[in-house]
Amino acid sequence: MKLDRGETTTQVLLAVPVVFSLLLMAVQSAVYFHTANVASVAAAQGAAAAAAADGGMIPALDAAARLIAELSAESSQVPSLTFTDSDVAVAVHLRVPQVAPFFALTVTRVSREPFERYVAESDR
Repeated sequence: MKLDRGETTTQVLLAVPVVFSLLLMAVQSAVYFHTANVASVAAAQGAAAAAAADGGMIPALDAAARLIAELSAESSQVPSLTFTDSDVAVAVHLRVPQVAPFFALTVTRVSREPFERYVAESDR
């Protein structure tokens, strides 16, 4: 008497979508964290370029955009710069490639650097 006929098929039919969903979510998490890391590095590069003694807005945007292009990331908007009296902040907004649904589509990272300043030897 084979009352459990087809039970394995039913188990596989129920288990495979769950396993694939977990796999896709793991891949999506890795893609998200990679994109967040790229955004952090691009913001830091832009802030360092803006804070340099000969820096400014153009070198900062160029440095951030160059790094984003080198790492094949996709900007959701142009990086933004905020200048204060003592430092500069660069915000980078990147679009996260979507592998699985229900994840954030963009990631934003901000880096802040103090301006480089020249201090004469007699003032040190």
